[in-house]
Formats: sequence, structure tokens, C-alpha cells
Amino acid sequence: MPAAPINRAALIACLSLLVACSPQAADSTGDVAANAVTQPAAADTIDAAVTPDADEPDAVATLADTPDEEQQVRAAAGCSVPDDVAFVQDIRIYCGMPADVQAFIERENSCQHFAGEEPYDDARRRELEAAIARFCDDREKIFADLVARHRDDCAIRQALIGVNLRYDLSPDLDLKPCKG
Repeated sequence: MPAAPINRAALIACLSLLVACSPQAADSTGDVAANAVTQPAAADTIDAAVTPDADEPDAVATLADTPDEEQQVRAAAGCSVPDDVAFVQDIRIYCGMPADVQAFIERENSCQHFAGEEPYDDARRRELEAAIARFCDDREKIFADLVARHRDDCAIRQALIGVNLRYDLSPDLDLKPCKG
């Protein structure tokens, strides 16, 4: 009997719900995290996405509600965003980031995708384990290196703060927005 196809969007949405319902998300973001799962980010431009409003953190990664919405977000991004970058917030900031941050965003989106997949048999489990090792291993260290490398660029720092909130990468980094 052939295996049923996996709906990537549904799996990522489920993963987003799990993140939103985690005790840490509930403690740190309250209702914002729950609303972020069903509501797209407020930012409509790259500049707004790179420097998010401190009152409305983009705490949970969300997919576009429709293919048309995703197409609009990709068209407004300002460059060609790889298909591996699936989360709306990441699509919005991608083009304004340097190559090393873009590479990390691609890698993290792949990590989230494979981490949300179901290992329906042994072969798929092995495939997922290899993909998770490739895309998820050392993600916190890579992220910390990016933060250190770009610590003096406020726009990149703000974008990295959003990435850290969405993917709970390095809570111990104590990332603070730039002053003034």
C-alpha cells in the first residue's frame, strides 16, 4: 500500500501550534503567541519586518494562509527568495539580510520542515534523522556566531531577535534591541 503524501503546510502549521502551546511560549508571550499562529505578521514591508514593533513580537513562525498571499509576500520581498524559505516572517526579511544570515534562514526553515515531518516507516525515519542532523545540528552555535558577527548592525540585530523568538534558538544570549 503506498504511503499517503505529506502535506508540508499542514505539518508546519501543526509544529507552529506546538511551539505556541509550549510552556515557555505561554510564559513569555501570553496571547500574542496564540494569535500569531492564525494571524499574519503586521509588517507589510521589508523595512518594517527588519525592525519589528517592540509591542508586537513575531514570536511564532507562520505560513501564508493562501498560495496567493505567499506569492504576494514573495513578490514584495525585493529579491528571489528560495522555496525552502516558507515562513512569511522569514520571506519578508530575507532580501534585507547579508548572505550568511540568508543561509541561516534557509537552513532553519529546512530544520523546522524536517523536524515537523512524520516518520511513517523506518526508511523515512532514517531519512528524517539525516536531514535533521544536516539542518538542525549546531543551529544554536551558528546563530550565536551570527549575533556576534552582526552585533553592531541594528537592522540585522532586530531581524535576528525576531528569528530567535520564532525558533527559540538561544534564550541565554540575552538579545536586546539597539538603543536609540
